[in-house]
Amino acid sequence: MSALQIRNLQHKYALTEVLSNINLDLAAGETLALVGPSGCGKSTLLHIIAGLLTPSEAVIKNDFRGTACMFQEPRLLPWKTAEDNITLGLKALHVPKQACRQQAQNIAKTLGLTADDLNKYPHELSGGMQSRIALGRALIIKPDLLLLDEPFSALDIGLKLELYRLLRQHITERGSSVLMITHDLMEAVRLADRIVMMIPEPGRLIGEFTLQQSHAERSETWIYQTTAKLMANDRIRIGFGLAEGSLNLTEHLHTQHSGCSI
Repeated sequence: MSALQIRNLQHKYALTEVLSNINLDLAAGETLALVGPSGCGKSTLLHIIAGLLTPSEAVIKNDFRGTACMFQEPRLLPWKTAEDNITLGLKALHVPKQACRQQAQNIAKTLGLTADDLNKYPHELSGGMQSRIALGRALIIKPDLLLLDEPFSALDIGLKLELYRLLRQHITERGSSVLMITHDLMEAVRLADRIVMMIPEPGRLIGEFTLQQSHAERSETWIYQTTAKLMANDRIRIGFGLAEGSLNLTEHLHTQHSGCSI
């Protein structure tokens, strides 16, 4: 049973169609990755799901009770401390001040942040530390649905792997659903249960891939091999504009959004 169901979504900016005939489902506890090149409408679709944009046309059913977003930039409030940034959502939910502080300290330990870090302002923190704060701000409200808009794209590989681990730990403990957008296919293979390929002009879905391997059993070798296998798929090659795939574009679009298991 899908907790999020989108049917016949269309969206335009003025006369320019940016999303066309989007049909998408997300089950409770599932991690879904939307993969595609820049400009294919991934962020626009995520903003619609988050309620930040109203689509030109769509039927959307959303049974998730709480939603949190993490964006490509940390988007911390510069006049607030790290602790105050982490607890923004709790304060919006009218959680008492002392409880906010205790929860911030608890999640800070999980994220590898010290009490001293919590007292710092964003300009005093490294980019990696700011990303940890942004992740803490999203996770502290314990969302049923977590929306990720390429939040790890600018980070070095070591920090990426650490934040991936923290994210998977949260998903396992909370059973949260995640909708993530990325142009990094390996990141999608590492984190997702299902991958959906998007192409631009206008943005639409052309392929779906279910990853059968459990997350606990995804070795680095399996991740690299699976990514390579997907990169050989025509729909993936079409999506990333590779010449070998583009030859059969018309044929593939007639069978839009077909699925397979990897």
